[in-house]
Amino acid sequence: MNLQASFARYVYWPLAQKLKGEHAARALKDLSQSQWKSQEELLSSQWQLVRETINKAVREVPYYRRVCADTGWDMNNKKFSYEDFLGFPKLDKETLQNNIKEFLNPHYAGRVTTGRTSGSTGLSLTLYYTSEHESYSEAGRWRAKNWWGVKPGSPQVAIWGRPYTGYKDRIAQQVKSYLMNSLMFSAFDLREEALVRIWKKISRFKPSVIYGYPSAIYTLAVYLKENRIVADKLGIKVVIITAESSTSIQRDLIEEVFGCKTANEYGCSETGGFVYECPEGSWHISSELTFMEFLDNNGSPVSSDEIGELYVTHLRNDYMPLIRYRLGDIGGPLQGLCACGRCLPLMNISVAKERDFIVLSNGERHTSEILVYITRAVLEKYPDAILHFRALQKNAESLEVEIVPGSGDMDEALRYFRRLLSKQTKGLIDIHIRTVQKLEREPTGKLRYFVSEVNQEPLAANLSRKIEA
Repeated sequence: MNLQASFARYVYWPLAQKLKGEHAARALKDLSQSQWKSQEELLSSQWQLVRETINKAVREVPYYRRVCADTGWDMNNKKFSYEDFLGFPKLDKETLQNNIKEFLNPHYAGRVTTGRTSGSTGLSLTLYYTSEHESYSEAGRWRAKNWWGVKPGSPQVAIWGRPYTGYKDRIAQQVKSYLMNSLMFSAFDLREEALVRIWKKISRFKPSVIYGYPSAIYTLAVYLKENRIVADKLGIKVVIITAESSTSIQRDLIEEVFGCKTANEYGCSETGGFVYECPEGSWHISSELTFMEFLDNNGSPVSSDEIGELYVTHLRNDYMPLIRYRLGDIGGPLQGLCACGRCLPLMNISVAKERDFIVLSNGERHTSEILVYITRAVLEKYPDAILHFRALQKNAESLEVEIVPGSGDMDEALRYFRRLLSKQTKGLIDIHIRTVQKLEREPTGKLRYFVSEVNQEPLAANLSRKIEA
């Protein structure tokens, strides 16, 4: 371990936790030990956390007191069974959004972190996290990295969304990343000249892990492959992909170019990451943080190896507990034990959150995540101005954006939205924004924030042919 890695792990990371009132190092030690417990021990501990979460919520959180009274949930039944639990009211994003203040525990006295997300489904949500939540979420990510030999302080690269929050915030993020021995690159600028700069810095930095959107990392891998640049000698241990559905073509090329395996991270902004892929290829649920359900159309649990809709109960956020929260994704539970020896529950993902590219008239492609970050920036400046949004691209010359207005300054918010999006797309695309009262959902019930009708297959096929040649 070099000097910078030692400083990050033993000085900066503990100090940053102390200043934030968090204890990720202690939580990591806890999770590192619990992953080796038997399935029976893990399930018993998890069910105890489920009961504690629900009992506290129905006693102290206004929303749950109200809905439990309306539905007849027995609030005096402290040791409810799993069958009783299935009668507890389910929760969706719209309900959370429309009753956000009722989800806050007025009896909670600890430190709270506030976040805002536009969400991958186009719904704007204000979120609140306790120090316990933040500590265990961070610990869960580090535990998963530890599976690959990556520890706090190890050099890491992130190719991620860059917040539109102003110059000072970007500088602060860069300083924090440097102190934690990390490099961060924007996934919004993947032109060839940008890829040249990114690779020069990565090759000098020699990271242990690359983390980010698979579409962005794949774009870098294509550039390296086409230019016959050797990248598999850097000692990268794993490429962790998240926030997007990845294809086998993407993963195969990334693994070939960087000489290591790829691993998935799954979660949502509301609860953080909670499912991680291990070196054996299994998706492990962090049962110490979450209780996962896989339900059919009737709300009944599906059997092992069947597919259902995903619901999550987060077990580490007493201030804003989300119980039986509908994720809008599809997956299924798996029985048995992983060859890695960890007894954490297993699952598969059938349809995870999808991202498409915004295609510009000059052939450039931008991840649609820019819409998420732009909306977040608008909401930071004009709170509550946007409730929902959806963008539709029918051709490379135009982009249609539907926005459901909120209670904020809508006119100024729309002008700011247009200015940021036009700047990001370099004025190469006509932006048509209109306000609507409601966004129509897809037959599956999902509400994707970006829909592309532009045929992107020829570009992918061309890239594949170039690589094979």
